[in-house]
Amino acid sequence: MSKRRKLSRREFLKMVGATASATALGACTPQTPTEVAPTATAVPAPEEIEPIVPEMVLVEAGSFQMGSTDGLEDEQPVHTVHITRSFYMSKYEVTFEEYDRFCDDTIGMNKPEDRGWGRGNLPVIGVDWYDAVAYCNWLSEKEGLIPCYGGKGRFIQCDFSANGYRLPTEAEWEYAARGGQKSQGYKYAGSDSVDDVAWYAGNSGGRPHPVGQKQPNELGLYDMCGNGYEWCWDWYGEDYYASSPASDPTGPSSGTNRGRRSCHWNTDLDYLRVAYRSADDPSYPGGNGFRLVRKVISE
Repeated sequence: MSKRRKLSRREFLKMVGATASATALGACTPQTPTEVAPTATAVPAPEEIEPIVPEMVLVEAGSFQMGSTDGLEDEQPVHTVHITRSFYMSKYEVTFEEYDRFCDDTIGMNKPEDRGWGRGNLPVIGVDWYDAVAYCNWLSEKEGLIPCYGGKGRFIQCDFSANGYRLPTEAEWEYAARGGQKSQGYKYAGSDSVDDVAWYAGNSGGRPHPVGQKQPNELGLYDMCGNGYEWCWDWYGEDYYASSPASDPTGPSSGTNRGRRSCHWNTDLDYLRVAYRSADDPSYPGGNGFRLVRKVISE
């Protein structure tokens, strides 16, 4: 058996020193840092866009003489119409301020041009019929009501039993413009003096004006003549009055253009009568705006 040689003091210290140096170097070797997961930045939820709830006026059911003997051919024959269901109509035309909120809340919806006249409380213009219908459904859903419109394009249908917002029929519009049960038989909506109730070519300065600045009609509805065309639900039929049903007519079953009522700020005096009718391609914005109606909910 071989014996181990005893280390000298110098050899021992030399060995220990090398080991210590190695240990020290190991302690100073850079360590792989522990990765810390980045803190996620919370993305704020989009701000809820609240609609402006329109002021509505009660239009009680009743009957009236629709059309005019001294108007255009499409206003004849004068005939009795029965509005069998009371409804609410917005006191004012829909404004830019109201409509802009719809655009802000709807992906892909561009705001209509204001032609440099401003927005705010001016009646919205540059709205085609389809977008007016879309606004009605949007506002209904925002208020938790049942939308009136379904379908797409030319096949849009109206559920008149739903409690949401919709466009008036031509008959509803003319009945309300004449003052409903409170009618005084005025030529214009609320007066025989057009300047009292309407912005038109003779007094507007060639531009629309904020809603509600003229006198209202007998029901408290403003700007029913002038200041902006207003879309109606009906397909336009030039000779529709000859075959129109006596109760709650809603227009022809089909057509090319949609009916409008009222006139805009630059219309001549002859076209401001409450019986005056016009129409436009439903996809054409032009100087078109609208006002709203809703059914009356029985208690």
